[in-house]
Amino acid sequence: MAQSFWKYVVLTAVISVVAGCLGDSGAGAGKAKTVPLSGKITLDGKPHGNVNLQFLPQSSDAGVRTAYAQVEADGSFSATTYVTGDGIVAGKYSVRIGSEADGASTDPAKMMAAVAGASIETMELDVPAEGLTDIELKFKSAGNKAGAAGGLLGQ
Repeated sequence: MAQSFWKYVVLTAVISVVAGCLGDSGAGAGKAKTVPLSGKITLDGKPHGNVNLQFLPQSSDAGVRTAYAQVEADGSFSATTYVTGDGIVAGKYSVRIGSEADGASTDPAKMMAAVAGASIETMELDVPAEGLTDIELKFKSAGNKAGAAGGLLGQ
């Protein structure tokens, strides 16, 4: 009797694992498809690292949600929506820079508090269906009015 019980438990576990793997196509149930978004950021023409980027959706299209990126010391970043480095849902976003004090937080309230007092202008970003790689996001300090107020190269 005990041997039959354990066979049943093992068989049920194996079936559950197999069914779970076959039922998920990689994006997960209810998750919108993400595309790559990576590159470097500069602030006033210099690499700007050890900060967070926040990508705020400009529309409420189904599946579009806030994405984040931890910027490395050299200014490089890779966007995250659901799991680290998975990319971003295609769409239009406002991009903001957080502070070092915010650490690696993905809490929107903490991110907004970190940028509330910042004097760095935001920029707009349109992420196409194929994503963007090796882009340069050029931020300007709010006090630095020479040139455009933040732009995007690499599109």
